[in-house]
Amino acid sequence: ISSPTLFQYLSDVFCDNEYGPNFLFVNNGDGTFTDVAQQAGVEDPMQHGRGVTLADFNRDGKMDIVYGNWNGPHRLYLQLGNNRKHRFKDIASQKFSMPSPVRTVIAADFDNDNELEVFFNNIAYRGSSSNRLFRVTRREHGDPQIEELNVGEAAEPEGRGTGAAVTDFDGDGRLDLLISHGESAAQPLSIYRVNQGSTNSWLRVIPRTQYGAYARGAKVVVYTKRSGPHTRIIDGGSGYLCEMEPVAHFGLGKDIATNVEVYWPDGKSIARPLEPSEINSVLEIRYPREEEEGTPEIEIECGQGFAMNENGRCTDKDECTQFPSVCPTDRPVCTNTYGSHKCRANKRCNQGFEPNDDGSACVGEWAYPGPRYVCFLRLQSFQRVIVTFSKLLFSSLHPCTCMTYCLHWLCTVS
Repeated sequence: ISSPTLFQYLSDVFCDNEYGPNFLFVNNGDGTFTDVAQQAGVEDPMQHGRGVTLADFNRDGKMDIVYGNWNGPHRLYLQLGNNRKHRFKDIASQKFSMPSPVRTVIAADFDNDNELEVFFNNIAYRGSSSNRLFRVTRREHGDPQIEELNVGEAAEPEGRGTGAAVTDFDGDGRLDLLISHGESAAQPLSIYRVNQGSTNSWLRVIPRTQYGAYARGAKVVVYTKRSGPHTRIIDGGSGYLCEMEPVAHFGLGKDIATNVEVYWPDGKSIARPLEPSEINSVLEIRYPREEEEGTPEIEIECGQGFAMNENGRCTDKDECTQFPSVCPTDRPVCTNTYGSHKCRANKRCNQGFEPNDDGSACVGEWAYPGPRYVCFLRLQSFQRVIVTFSKLLFSSLHPCTCMTYCLHWLCTVS
């Protein structure tokens, strides 16, 4: 799947692979790409990836990766860090990660309640295998909460699912689910309508290229009064053997959308306020002319924790700098977050480690290594044993900065 995963508008490429590690090719901006999957923690080398999609589950402005592994643990990789270090951690719950013969994975707001759902489409090729649905709810100072939902008739326990997609067939503002079947048995297409969310507000945005085509690879951000920014990507084909609609669908719940920003893959962008009459509608946004890229004439309302910059774009306020005494004395270290801030204890860590989010422990710090290091614990018998530490952010392929927890490492360059 190709999208601006790590940066504002440049398109990166993520591949979840079979019989080998995943790839995360970061766009260097000069026509070349560098695979950073190992450093970012998304290699998953022992699994066999199927459907994959991207979404911003915690609304921090960074794209997260969710995909299914064929009869293996499914992943929800939340993106951490900043522009200097790109790291992901798997926050999938036990139920979410439960192995299945998965085909397609879809992230969408089916009931327009302001939170995203994840749909797993399975193929019942050796006995029953129901499709599953999870809600991923943002939490202010913690990882998103994952809750399994009743998917109703769309469970299809005997369905030979080969793919799925969403769109609004009847124009009521709620996404409908289309599931295809086949491969191991002939079955008809299924179309499902969502029952919940009929009173929730919504907005659908279609960005266009300079030639009027659908703007694949564009990023669309809608700012709201209460729940902050919501980000969608117009991707060229998530899921598995599927192509999603080129529309950014936003469920707003009872919130009010104030403005929309669109970033095209070539760096062009546009921002404009939203009128009340545009809510609950389909909004097309054309590629900007040069004079349209400047500061909008009308002031834009960005919502709590954000402010309009000199270019007319909403940017994050730095509460830590603006309010130096915002944190209590027992947690004096202030870390600015997207639209808010966090306070943590003043934890000191050895070289190669950094404090976790609340300052209660030190965790391994990733670095971008030049050569690829393979590290093994040096035992008395010199037996080479791969070791995994659940509390650290690395495994045996981490560069050799681990000294305190890991005792002595025997490192070789591959």
